[in-house]
Amino acid sequence: MSPRRAFLFLFLGLAAALPFAAAQRATLADALKAAVLRADETRVYAMLAPDVAALDDMLTADCLYVHSNGLTHTKAQFLEALRTGAMKYTAIRYAATPVVRLYGSESAVLTGTTQIEVALPDGRTPKLTLVITALYVVKDGRWQLA
Repeated sequence: MSPRRAFLFLFLGLAAALPFAAAQRATLADALKAAVLRADETRVYAMLAPDVAALDDMLTADCLYVHSNGLTHTKAQFLEALRTGAMKYTAIRYAATPVVRLYGSESAVLTGTTQIEVALPDGRTPKLTLVITALYVVKDGRWQLA
């Protein structure tokens, strides 16, 4: 085989492989985004339950939960508020599927619009429409809210 013909075969082989490699990258990104969405959906169900033990595993040790009014809870404070009923989520619904942006394979930012209802200790049950931003990272082999 002539060098020119060998080069042509090599070039055509590489050209044919490029779409396949791009498809594999897209498939991996899609799988990672789906995993983040599942982690977030599981977190929402645990907040509604409230399943404090499950949430304990879903939040990083240094998680800071910032509420719409600016109140910031550490992981321990947030879990305690749910455990004692000081904060009770009665509804959490996304207006549309949240958007997930990946930063490598172990961190992601999830954004979306939610309708939230919360029962407060004073008896009020505000219904809020919120734009949320959540940072998810892989810790201990699973996606966790940071």
